[in-house]
Amino acid sequence: MGFTYEPLDGNQIRLLRPVSRPSNSLSFEIVHISLLSKPCYAALSYTWGPPGDIHGILLNGHAFPIRQNLHDALQQIQGSKHVAQLLWVDAICINQGKTDNALNELSVQITLMKQIYEQATKILVWLGNPANEANNRLAVLMMKTFSNRLRKVVEKGRPYRPWWWQHKFRTAGEDVADFVLTISPAKDKEVFDVPGSRTYQAWLGVISLWKSSWWTRTWIFQESTIPESFTTFYIEGVTALTSSSKVKFLCGDQDTSWPELSATIIVASSIITTPGIDAQFLVGALKSVDKLRGFRRQRIQHVHWSFLDILQMVRHTECLDPRDKVYAPLCLAPDDVLHYIKPNYASKTVLDVYADVVGYCLTQPGHELDFLGHALYQEGAQAVVTPQGVQSVLPSWVPNSSASLNIFPVPKNLYFPENVGRKGLTFYDKRGIPSNKEALVAAYNPLGNAPSRSFIMDNKLCVSGVYLDVLQDIIKNTGPDLEAIRAVAREQGFKWATASKHKYFTGESYVGAMNRTAVLDLVYDERGRPSERGNKVDYAFLRKPRAELSVTECRYQMNMRSAQVTASALRDLGSSQKLYLLMIPNTAMVGDLIWALAGGQALYILRLMNQEMNQYRFIGECYAHGLMDGEIVRKLNLGEVRMEDISLI
Repeated sequence: MGFTYEPLDGNQIRLLRPVSRPSNSLSFEIVHISLLSKPCYAALSYTWGPPGDIHGILLNGHAFPIRQNLHDALQQIQGSKHVAQLLWVDAICINQGKTDNALNELSVQITLMKQIYEQATKILVWLGNPANEANNRLAVLMMKTFSNRLRKVVEKGRPYRPWWWQHKFRTAGEDVADFVLTISPAKDKEVFDVPGSRTYQAWLGVISLWKSSWWTRTWIFQESTIPESFTTFYIEGVTALTSSSKVKFLCGDQDTSWPELSATIIVASSIITTPGIDAQFLVGALKSVDKLRGFRRQRIQHVHWSFLDILQMVRHTECLDPRDKVYAPLCLAPDDVLHYIKPNYASKTVLDVYADVVGYCLTQPGHELDFLGHALYQEGAQAVVTPQGVQSVLPSWVPNSSASLNIFPVPKNLYFPENVGRKGLTFYDKRGIPSNKEALVAAYNPLGNAPSRSFIMDNKLCVSGVYLDVLQDIIKNTGPDLEAIRAVAREQGFKWATASKHKYFTGESYVGAMNRTAVLDLVYDERGRPSERGNKVDYAFLRKPRAELSVTECRYQMNMRSAQVTASALRDLGSSQKLYLLMIPNTAMVGDLIWALAGGQALYILRLMNQEMNQYRFIGECYAHGLMDGEIVRKLNLGEVRMEDISLI
């Protein structure tokens, strides 16, 4: 007879206690423990893997089936010293059945996930068994070397000083820039070498580790980025020493940590951007790892996120149930989110769950329509199905969180420059808006303080807005290299400039306006966040070799490239009938309409579907140079445009 789950009470969870057996088989005792009792246990983070290759273990003496990858992880953990007593594993400790009782238990346990991982004394990340054990050992050794080199650079830049000693404040970005300047991939054989060399084989091991399917899981953002006391803190430029991390990454019989992974990511990024080195094999493997590292860094620094920011971070990840794209990040969300969104696997469809997100956003003053930045209409891509076979067809205005789109919403806020040592300094953006208390300043404000009148009715989003213009021409974006786009579309761009007599309506040159439009007029800081307005692409500067740049110029070049890549993601350059320069979604078509909507911090591309009913299909967000800072309000006051009530379907 197989194992049968007993119900849990209140704050209880199940934990596994290993049972000693003479054979190599896996046997555990299930114990029910309240989290309020602060038990000592390790939590496992891993991928479930495909449903085939079932192995049997013993729970309380009864047979229990598990998949291959979990079996490999438990075998490795049992043979190591990583777990002495209790272990938490979701596939075993949460009833995964399909009965109403099991689904209700799952809904409750999901709300405890943050507490489960935060209270764990150790978090073990199982990346799987390596394809090549020799390369795996070389990879772990190389990562430790890079971590030590980074630590020495940081210590040199941040020597110990008493608190009263005069010192120059340093940012984390300066530490990274200093470290990058010590890396010479073209000369240092310990950093990069020819195929077949020891260093090259080590990089193959790193890539194998980074290509583990674990990095693509939705749930890892809460599981492996727990803020810890080991983190290095910099207070007034003084370095605080660190202790070991409780997060351990296991790959076969080798283990590594976040500091080692972080240093290796920096080195890999440096190699990729070094002219004359063919290191494209690193690019694909680096993306997911670097995104998780950035999230962890911001979580440690207690960066404020909206729930939409968090949903965006996990959008590229994978999960079996599309509802988990909303439920998994709940533990990272602001407290008020749980008043509107509660896990319910028993009765809610995907549309119900995704619409709950919209319903929550509509309650956020001044940011009611921010969720539209996460929606991009794609023909035939609006249907989503649960594992139980229940299909939902999403309206165009509901963000499809299950779609792994490389979408970057038009930024809604400008962030303070990183300056811990001068918290009392008043920050002014280029429009002269002071802020002593607020950490954020609105990046754009197209309709001023026009109140939002948005609400949902019969799967339609009812909104108020101002019609502005018609999309007339498009320069297609073939990738993040906007200079290449300009070269391909030089003739088309010249026609636009000629039609405008080489002057934009704001009074600046047409080329200058185009270069500002290409980066949404935003300057990015060292954390990859928009920090001020007034940026433009300087292609000559972007082409300069890193070896010719100072530390400050190196940082500025990286930040400019970040602005360029972010602005061009899934966007094309457009021109309207009134010759407005636009950054538009790449699914927009000539003849689509440009609107400003009350409660929205950007402009929007809509497609008329029913003129009599005033119904539109939402296509995506839009940036229009010269119309983002209240100019539309002046047009309203002069009677040049008017507010209308419309519905999005």
